Amino acid sequence: MSSTKLLYTGKVRNVYELNNKHLLLEATDRTSGFNKYICDITNKGVLLNMMSDFWFEKTKHIIPNHLIYADDRYSIVKKCTPFKIEVVVRGYITGNTETSLWTHYKNGSRVYCGVLFPDGLVKNQKLEFPVVTPTTKDDNDRPITPEEIVNGGFMTQDQMEYIFGKALELYNFGSEYAESRGLLLVDTKYEFGLDMNNNIILIDEVHTCDSSRYWLKDTYHEKFRNGESPEKFDKDQVRDWVKTQCDPYTQDIPIPPNNIINLVYNSYYRFYKKLTGLELVYNNKNVENILFDYKLSDDKEKKVVILYGSNKDESFVNKICYNLNKFVIEFSKYEASAHKKPKLLLKVLEKYENKKIVWITVAGRSNALSGVVAAQTKQPCIACPPFQDKLDIFTNINSSLQMPSDVPVMTVLDPYNAVLAANKILDL
Repeated sequence: MSSTKLLYTGKVRNVYELNNKHLLLEATDRTSGFNKYICDITNKGVLLNMMSDFWFEKTKHIIPNHLIYADDRYSIVKKCTPFKIEVVVRGYITGNTETSLWTHYKNGSRVYCGVLFPDGLVKNQKLEFPVVTPTTKDDNDRPITPEEIVNGGFMTQDQMEYIFGKALELYNFGSEYAESRGLLLVDTKYEFGLDMNNNIILIDEVHTCDSSRYWLKDTYHEKFRNGESPEKFDKDQVRDWVKTQCDPYTQDIPIPPNNIINLVYNSYYRFYKKLTGLELVYNNKNVENILFDYKLSDDKEKKVVILYGSNKDESFVNKICYNLNKFVIEFSKYEASAHKKPKLLLKVLEKYENKKIVWITVAGRSNALSGVVAAQTKQPCIACPPFQDKLDIFTNINSSLQMPSDVPVMTVLDPYNAVLAANKILDL
């Protein structure tokens, strides 16, 4: 690892610095619980890393993420500033640890992280609707209320509302997809950060068996009616065994026997196949292999500025952002409609007047945005009009194609192709 610098050793991951823009994450085989190391499970890191890669791709339409490239147990990601909050979303009331919702509830508490829960709930019951129950991210994670998050300077009010909203979107999407594969996404945690352009992005991992709790859908209802534990696909299997052997909060944790370790690995592998429908391939790559396969282009500063007409276009804009991350292109984005926010639009144009950038504009129907940008700036402008289906294309594309004379706008329909065109222009 001569080309890398170890920055941080976490409970599960090792974090290396590649350069001033990129990190290398190594998903180790370490398994943790109760804020302690428990054991290694061979190849668990590969499984978890590939699960995250799967979910990052699946959720890119909801919010951009930090992932640039992933293979085996390694991921190359964008550097960012993490928020010191874990955003936990729960769809069921369960858990065994001191910080779990069920532990607090059975001990008489009805308010958790500022959320009021009704009387009469039983363990493993589905909640009426998913709830956000954040915790601090430190040596001893503790539940925290929204008011404490803002007052403690962890996030601004606007940042928190945006992040909590995206966390619920991610959970609802993940839950719906998991159910279609015969799984229940019980609860999960998300981490967010600010990239170098102060954009909020999803980081760390997403919907893995380490960050999430999954149950088998087919047997859940019967087991719940009988008061039995659901069939699990997560590290609760290790934690449950530990609690039968000692008090993990006050005593040393013994190393689990091979049958428990094998049980957990087989469960993770079974989950991966059930979720993705794919066989997992172990390439046994090392860091040098990864860096050879993916050449980082850090010698040129590349920048794209995305302008879009309405917050309704945000999901389409996120597709562009995702592909910009893949090409390692810095970007900023502004909601600046030519019709509704002309003063803001002119300010943004002025801000980047003498910068080497490419504009990507996202506006449909009457696309004045692209025309104004192309007419008022020296830089290239790529119009990428949003659309829902093929019929919608014909509604939105016309105004992007028909521009006045001396107003050069390149129109590209596919978000990936728009980013590819921008990258080629920036390389000239």
